[in-house]
Amino acid sequence: MPRAEVGTNKYLANKMKSKGLQRLRWYCQACEKQCRDANGFKCHVQSEPHVRQMQLVGEDPKKYINGFSNDFQRDFLQLLRTAHGEKWIGANRFYNEYIRDKEHIHMNATKWQSLTEFVKYLGREGIVNVKEDEKDGLMIAWRDTSLQALRRREEIRELEAAEARNVAGEDKMLKRMEKRAREEAEARTKEKEPGARKSPEETSQSPVAEESAPEAPVKISFGLKPKALPTTKPEVKKQSIFKRARTEDGEKSVKKVKL
Repeated sequence: MPRAEVGTNKYLANKMKSKGLQRLRWYCQACEKQCRDANGFKCHVQSEPHVRQMQLVGEDPKKYINGFSNDFQRDFLQLLRTAHGEKWIGANRFYNEYIRDKEHIHMNATKWQSLTEFVKYLGREGIVNVKEDEKDGLMIAWRDTSLQALRRREEIRELEAAEARNVAGEDKMLKRMEKRAREEAEARTKEKEPGARKSPEETSQSPVAEESAPEAPVKISFGLKPKALPTTKPEVKKQSIFKRARTEDGEKSVKKVKL
């Protein structure tokens, strides 16, 4: 039965039926053709184009296997870089994202037998970062090996080292201040202790002991303050000897001069 022409209703119906993922066992990687059932796959295997393509593959199978492996690895890493970058993701979960494309290269056409073997190969070659998690199993993350990424990592490493040095210097300074404060506190407590002996330095600075000054007598006051005596004498008016005395009649007395 001939194929339906492009644009016809039969062609569109076939495209709608083949939409989405189909059975992997009914897919021919050499011809890149997906069959919908076992009968269709059987007919495809017996067809002349498939037989001719398989003869070409049989002449140099390693060439085709290596080509499919390189294409699979390229598409796998490109999707990992664009979709997740350097973030960690489960290998099985990411593989399910990869096979959503109906035109992807199938793993059964490559040199790797399983996804675990392929992920371990990428880790050994240093292409991606690989680690094992108890919950998600194998985890992968894309490793950026460009010059810009290397410079950025070097700058981040230098900043972290400088910050660590600053923190270490601050810790040393705080420890030094704490030690000095502890020594000063111990010195104060020793000075306050009764009967504490003076150090030889203090005795050399003051060889002669200072005599204690006699205590002043205690004055008892009942709240009565004595009146303060005037400091200056009252002014007394002095009469002039030349002042004439007045008589009772109001006349001035004649000054008598003794001879």
